[in-house]
Amino acid sequence: MPNWFYHLPIYSALILIFVTCNLVSLFGNVVSQRFLSRVDNKDIVTKVVWQTVLFFSTIFITFWIATNWSNLGILKQTTIREANSIVQLYNDIESLQGDGRELFESKLQNYLGLVISDEYPKLSSGIESPQTNKAYRDLVLSIYGYHPLANLSDELCYNRILQQLSELSNLRENRLGFLEGSLDGPLLLFFIMMIFVGCFWTGFIYTRSFLFTLFIIMSQNLIISSSCWLILEMDMPFQGELRVESTPFVVVQEEIKSFGHYKWSTQQP
Repeated sequence: MPNWFYHLPIYSALILIFVTCNLVSLFGNVVSQRFLSRVDNKDIVTKVVWQTVLFFSTIFITFWIATNWSNLGILKQTTIREANSIVQLYNDIESLQGDGRELFESKLQNYLGLVISDEYPKLSSGIESPQTNKAYRDLVLSIYGYHPLANLSDELCYNRILQQLSELSNLRENRLGFLEGSLDGPLLLFFIMMIFVGCFWTGFIYTRSFLFTLFIIMSQNLIISSSCWLILEMDMPFQGELRVESTPFVVVQEEIKSFGHYKWSTQQP
């Protein structure tokens, strides 16, 4: 979906989807009134409608809600683990005995600050942060270029740092992998087509009262549109009302500040 959709207020997004579904259903209703009697009786078509809507609501929507809800939970856990790995990396860096310790601390602090102040605001717009990516690359290259002292303690500490850095890289890659969502390209087209088909067939519902028919159509579309909104919101977990925030990183930043044995620097190295 376009990025502007996720910046709409929740009620505006819901109304937009609801109105679109109703327009498709009204088109289906017009088609049914003009051409239905030429094809078959209304009872058979009504059964087909309910079977279509039932399949759509119970299979298609349920599957996507369950999948996206699971992905949202995985992302939250990945974010917490990534933030905790930064603390552990900082602690391991503190144990170094060589001259690179202060440089690594400064670069790690700079990277953490950019994750909070620059990366997450850009993720909420659907793009990555080049500045944060560069800061992370500088941190990695500086650590890889370090030569530990010729003693067992420093070598073991450096090995722990490399292992922690590898885990941090994997977690960061996994987290950013959720940026594009799963509804993209042909899958998004299939999703929209399924919505339109369900709404179109809903318009074929027939009762003796037009107002009661309209009430049923709008009730069905309210279920479909609200479910679609929920799916779309959870599919882009860094945007919209259900987005995953940078809270774990903020907590970690405050935790590192509270250690108290260094001065927090907000300047880039």
